[in-house]
Amino acid sequence: MEEKKLDAQESIELITRMIRNTRQRLERHSGRPFLIWGYTTVAVSLLNYSLNIAGADPAWSLSWFLIPVLGILLMRLFPEKKSSEPRTEIDRIVNSLWIVCSLALVPIFLFSFLHGLSYRPSLFALITLVMAIGTAATGLIVRSKVYTVAGFLAMAGSVLFALHDFRLGRLAQTAGIDAVRLNNEILIFAAIFVVMMVIPGHIINRRSRHEKQEPCSRS
Repeated sequence: MEEKKLDAQESIELITRMIRNTRQRLERHSGRPFLIWGYTTVAVSLLNYSLNIAGADPAWSLSWFLIPVLGILLMRLFPEKKSSEPRTEIDRIVNSLWIVCSLALVPIFLFSFLHGLSYRPSLFALITLVMAIGTAATGLIVRSKVYTVAGFLAMAGSVLFALHDFRLGRLAQTAGIDAVRLNNEILIFAAIFVVMMVIPGHIINRRSRHEKQEPCSRS
């Protein structure tokens, strides 16, 4: 049986349909990782904030390394359901993007370990920018307005760290000023991750549930 040969127009339509289906699938399945990494980052941030307020030993700062450990563990404990659809070039692009973003965090964490969280420029701002770039780029690739807007909002939010440091820099160097700066930066950091990952993740998951329920109601 001979395979049907597609003309130019049919080939373009087929490719366009495949790309559209892949983008929709990627958007549907991206809610889980965004929620896992978003909630993990916010939880560890609030933990560090509480430890700092309580005046814990400086070694508490090592608890920031719980973010990659818990994130990877939760990703494995709650794996994504395997899709019957084949992986495409867009899948590879998105995965490669987040691999690069993740590797970019390695030197940032090393700086925090060697120089402390008071190192300039703000380590929180650097981490926020890296993750915001990954979020916005993912949104643009899969044509998701939710992630695109969230990523660019996080980029804009990273300016808050600079404004915060500038304001405190105008104040007198009194005792405890570094602790106040650090505490405020942690709260800003946690709030940005809520906007950048947690809220978009819930929106995408809600959309996915509605999409699954609609075919059932129609049948």
